[in-house]
Amino acid sequence: MNGETGKNVHIVMTAYNGEAYIGEQIQSLLAQTYTDFTLEICDDASTDGTSAVLESYAQRDSRISVHRNAGNLGYVKNFMEGIRRSRAPYIMLCDQDDIWNPDKIELTLRAMRQAESETPEIPILVFTDAMNYDSRSGKETGRFHKNSHLDVKKVDTAHLFMENKCIGCTVMINRAVLPYLEDLPEPIRVHDWWLALICSHFGRIVYLDMPTLRYRQHGGNMIGGGSFLQYIRGRLAGIRKQREALRLTFLQGEAFYERYGGEMDGEQRAVAAAFAAMGREGWFARRRNMLRYGFTKSGLLRNIGLFFLI
Repeated sequence: MNGETGKNVHIVMTAYNGEAYIGEQIQSLLAQTYTDFTLEICDDASTDGTSAVLESYAQRDSRISVHRNAGNLGYVKNFMEGIRRSRAPYIMLCDQDDIWNPDKIELTLRAMRQAESETPEIPILVFTDAMNYDSRSGKETGRFHKNSHLDVKKVDTAHLFMENKCIGCTVMINRAVLPYLEDLPEPIRVHDWWLALICSHFGRIVYLDMPTLRYRQHGGNMIGGGSFLQYIRGRLAGIRKQREALRLTFLQGEAFYERYGGEMDGEQRAVAAAFAAMGREGWFARRRNMLRYGFTKSGLLRNIGLFFLI
């Protein structure tokens, strides 16, 4: 059974045409110091040689199972469906092209159990940093959060509505998150962002300040980890694209409020309702609510840009 209860940690890896790097990633999982895990690889209807690679590893190690989607779901739905199939106490998310440090599971699980001992029976998300890794040169190029100038302390609900800091490939969630995933609306932008919003509202988010994997950078990255200067250049070169991204962020916030607003306390509901209305508000009201509720991003430059974009 996928994510069987006999194992403590269920790793959900999504795969799509990943034959170039996925073997190295699987090898890094099999080299973990913590071994009480299952690995479910969710193949999103790959058309290259990925399937053969996966089958080879599944035959060699009983902890590995392969779930093949009948059609291509896209990486967000592929992750979410894998998470929802889990029966294990703890779930970790894994991309097909990174390289995990040998103690990644051990360290993340230790932080999770410490958090559960302090605040039991609530949804908890633990995330870490990652070391950017250039695939062509083989060199490490700096920690993700530092390079990206992301403020990992700002994981309150208002900031998380506007900007996610929880990199999916570093995330572990506990089983208390699963009841919140029974009904999933379409406008979810990114799976890890949605999980972070859930835990911020109804549980707790914990940051482990260390890189636990090499975050491979190459031409096929879904979400990259380039420098802050690259981020700024990209924003200046694509204003229309950024406005569309902001529109999708507002739609995600609206969907979150519609789905979970009835379960929020009064203060949370007021903040969520204000963000849910951002896409429909006028010029002045959007900027007023940005400042009033703290719907901001990390750093002055990002927020100057955001002020003009919204």
